[in-house]
Amino acid sequence: MKDADNNTKAVQRRDCAIAGPEGAPVLVLIHGARLTHAMWQPQIEALSDTFRVIAPDLPGHGALAGVPFSLDAAVEQVATVVDAIDGEHVIVCGLSLGGYVALAFGARYPSRTKALILSGCAFAFNGFVGRLLRAPYLAISRLLTSNFAPLLARAEERTFRKRYPPALADAVVERGFFYRFYPEISAALLDFDPLPALRMCECPVLLLNGAADRFFRRDEQLYLRALRSGRVRLIEGAAHLANLDQPEAYTRALRDFATEIATVQ
Repeated sequence: MKDADNNTKAVQRRDCAIAGPEGAPVLVLIHGARLTHAMWQPQIEALSDTFRVIAPDLPGHGALAGVPFSLDAAVEQVATVVDAIDGEHVIVCGLSLGGYVALAFGARYPSRTKALILSGCAFAFNGFVGRLLRAPYLAISRLLTSNFAPLLARAEERTFRKRYPPALADAVVERGFFYRFYPEISAALLDFDPLPALRMCECPVLLLNGAADRFFRRDEQLYLRALRSGRVRLIEGAAHLANLDQPEAYTRALRDFATEIATVQ
């Protein structure tokens, strides 16, 4: 890591990917449910010219597949990785499940969080719709994961290979899809109220969403009203996995915001 030739190259650890120059502003990328840090490969490669990029695996996923998932455990895993690598003050970006984890991290460690980028998570699961769907949703998720997890993983692999070019799909597929703790993930999201965390948030927040991600943009305006310093940027032609649907546009938006934060603060 100290060698100048390796200083900006990606480094693979058991529990995370690390790339970019030591001493650069730290950008943490948190993946979605069932996936791993491999979903961030386009952003890791593109942004490590300027940022120290850290992309951890969450409990229940990737290198931590056997570790039971909870929101607390996910937040502490992110904190542990950041502690071990680089940073007192970090910019944290999360997509889908990773967005809720990022928000919870910001609420628990406000003095360490310079800014948040929240993608595909502008939906409060604990609201009326979530409460209405809680019991059947959890029952179905337990049934599917306990009986059909391998089939679901193979179906997801086929979907990724059909939807994305090999340059994007291969890294994700090779790392695998993880369903073992999906019921626990579902329960954690249904129990998590994002609004208090948003109201407490004193740092700048960017809601960076795929324009076509209608479900996970449902509470976009509610989120904005709760924030002291929030804004929205939409990625046209992108749905839920906006960073893979439109990787160049997503990366550009991420770079713009993170550069602004690193420059001003």
